[in-house]
Amino acid sequence: MIFFDTNILIYASINQESARQQIADERILSALKNNKITISPLVFTEYIFVLSKLKQIEQQQKNIEFFRSLSTDSINTDMVYAAYKLCSSINCCKSINDVIHLKFAEQHCNKLITFDNNFQTLLPHTGLEIEILA
Repeated sequence: MIFFDTNILIYASINQESARQQIADERILSALKNNKITISPLVFTEYIFVLSKLKQIEQQQKNIEFFRSLSTDSINTDMVYAAYKLCSSINCCKSINDVIHLKFAEQHCNKLITFDNNFQTLLPHTGLEIEILA
């Protein structure tokens, strides 16, 4: 399974930058063809939050329903605590959501895809493949 970070969903949904939208679309479509895509409830929450900030909720109803269908498993307290332990050990708790994404992906996926360069910090702390797109 492939875990998609929130920014992949946003770029796929809203044309803020054509090159990134094309990359996001291609990655999502490829994963869908192979039935290897998942997002966490936290990614789904962040997606709705960003759409709201961008005043795009009304225009993105179909995408919201689509991404809802890809959000499968829950995030539990142990996962959040493991994220806290890691982020506190490497002094990055301002990015705890990214660490929760990592912990979710470690349990459910073999790859995480993002545009977020902050995941570079997490690479040495996981065996999960993390692909940071340009």
